[in-house]
Amino acid sequence: MYLNLVPLPISLTLIVFYMIARNRNDLKKTAFLQPSATLVAILIALLSFFSPYSNHEYTLWILVGMGLCFLADMFNIDMTNDKILYAAIGVFILAYLEYAITYTRFSGFRWQDWIVGVFFLGIYVFLMSIYWKGLGNFKIPILIYGLFMPFMVTRAISTLFGDTFSLLSALMVVAGSTMLFLGDVEYGIHRFRRPLKFFFGPICYEGGQLLIALSCSYFALKAF
Repeated sequence: MYLNLVPLPISLTLIVFYMIARNRNDLKKTAFLQPSATLVAILIALLSFFSPYSNHEYTLWILVGMGLCFLADMFNIDMTNDKILYAAIGVFILAYLEYAITYTRFSGFRWQDWIVGVFFLGIYVFLMSIYWKGLGNFKIPILIYGLFMPFMVTRAISTLFGDTFSLLSALMVVAGSTMLFLGDVEYGIHRFRRPLKFFFGPICYEGGQLLIALSCSYFALKAF
């Protein structure tokens, strides 16, 4: 049950150093640390196969999304390179859509989703208004990408209203997906609004992947 926690110190260490590398704009270290942290998250998800509370089908679906995120990490090193950013956006759209489909596949739709959806649609409109003047040639890609991120979070929140996910697993999914979203918000401000020091973006991105990976080991832990 606890085998999935063995790589946790490595994951947390990589996340801290990744945050430092991003703020120093050290692209060489970022190119190693970002995909490495995601790779450890993939390992943690794989170790869930040894947990008596895992759902192997759910884990496989999550691994597909994480594999796509790992691929996108290869492109998302130099955020000032427009060609690379186009590629990263495309792959991340697929990855986060896959996460959203996974949550829906196992939890379904609930009437509460309408309320959550309207709330996040308002957040989407607000964020686009903040980014708009700085989007330039990225208007269409970001308008599309910006829809997929909150959609993924709404599908994560929906897991709390069903009885398929254990409460612990659902909370990890919600927290992890929300962290991915918040990380993207800061990245968006940094890239399209005004370059600032990162306060939480890198930690939210890799921390979010970590929590989603951990959710695989506690999917059926009904005591929680």
